[in-house]
Amino acid sequence: MFKKIFKNLGEGIKEVFKGPAEKDNLFSLTGRTPLKNAIPFGIQHVLAMFAANITPIIIVFSVVGLLGTDFAVYSMLGALFMAGIGTIIQLLIGARLPIVIGTSFTFVPIFITIGLSVGGGEAAYYTILGSIIVGGAFATIFSLFYKWWGKLIKPIVPAIVVLGIGLSLLASGANQFFGGTSVIAEVIETGKTASGVPYFCYIIVALVTIISAILWSIFVKGVWKNINIIVGIIVGYIVSCCIPGMVNFSGLVIDSNALVGSHGIIDFPHIIDVTKLRFEVVPCVLTSVCFIVAIVEAIGDTTALCNSGLEREPTSRELGGALAFDGFNSTIGSLFGALPLTTFSQNVGIVAQTKVVNRFTIFIGASFLVIASFFPPVANFIYSIPDVVIGGTMVILFGSIAVVGMKSISELGWSDKNILIVAISICLGFGLTIATVTLSNGSTAMSVGLFKELGLGWLGDLLSNNVLNMFVISIILSWALPDDMHIDLFHKKNKKSEEK
Repeated sequence: MFKKIFKNLGEGIKEVFKGPAEKDNLFSLTGRTPLKNAIPFGIQHVLAMFAANITPIIIVFSVVGLLGTDFAVYSMLGALFMAGIGTIIQLLIGARLPIVIGTSFTFVPIFITIGLSVGGGEAAYYTILGSIIVGGAFATIFSLFYKWWGKLIKPIVPAIVVLGIGLSLLASGANQFFGGTSVIAEVIETGKTASGVPYFCYIIVALVTIISAILWSIFVKGVWKNINIIVGIIVGYIVSCCIPGMVNFSGLVIDSNALVGSHGIIDFPHIIDVTKLRFEVVPCVLTSVCFIVAIVEAIGDTTALCNSGLEREPTSRELGGALAFDGFNSTIGSLFGALPLTTFSQNVGIVAQTKVVNRFTIFIGASFLVIASFFPPVANFIYSIPDVVIGGTMVILFGSIAVVGMKSISELGWSDKNILIVAISICLGFGLTIATVTLSNGSTAMSVGLFKELGLGWLGDLLSNNVLNMFVISIILSWALPDDMHIDLFHKKNKKSEEK
């Protein structure tokens, strides 16, 4: 696999930049597109994942007591920088597909468990980063052998994984559409938003955003109809800016006395103090297991991207490259303080919607990510876009991923075996992650919380990932169940008796 990934490397890179720039190349993997097309379509990919790229960092660092510190600031810059660099690596060397990578949500529960187990603070920071280095190296090496272990994965499994990824994103998209988790929590607890903005304004902005995206795709003709996501975000942002208090502009304030720094015009990713890294056995093992989950998700994302954008299955070389460089990018990213970086489902949704698969175009978007990591005001401007605006477009993208999974399953055929695999995978694999119990005080809790009470919190964290659950169930059933489930054994036995 290693030789296959680097075979014809020079030619693979040239394909991205060769030939005259033509707008029709937007729907082709190779060739350049005019910058007037490449810039908006490339930035559309960036806007879809920008906020989500740092959200896992905010969640983990807030729990371990590091949010607001330099550790968090430079982790965010590192995540932004490596999202751009990692995407370029995937475009030119790894999968050589229009893959966009960003900070993975898969690791959040495990990192919270690891961080709290060592007392939080700086110890948590360097323990988590140490486990990422080990886990990323493990994922890279493991992925290089995809040619062999990939044979165990029957076609129905990636299709179910794609569906699982779409299902896992539905709650996130719906939460963002209705204002984001923080706004929803404020309204439920106090009856109003902390900003003082009437809650119905958030619903109006979400509706304006999604309606703008839909109308643009209906009435605009040609290639420009495919930038409906970025148009919806622009219109939604303008409307939200017209509502006092909805947009937080504090991040755009520049310290005139500090040209360089997180509050200045220029800053840059910092390499961590590697002498403080902590490599503890249990955290390294747990993170490595999570990387297996990330590998499963990457298989689903890559399969969905090829199915929806290229109308074919990914090759073993493309899958192997995507998986290996996800691990590699995560290991390198940890040296900049970033959490693991993997393929982003949001961008798979964009491909499913627009059919834009041009690598040069995504390269332009990735370059914007790298540039933004050196200019905090640019990044802070993007971060100022309210959740409700992003949610107005994400419901389209996230739903598209689930639909791609359904379509893939349908193309494989609704045999009795496939129906049974899909049914059990959804009900048990996905159902377990949304199952709740009502406690004596009237509150509700997730059923997987039972494992925490049994001292198996790490297992509960793993089982809370529906993609992993659905993968494990589907791969076991795909081998355990007979291919032809229409066989009537009793009828066959009687027929043989009659013949005798």
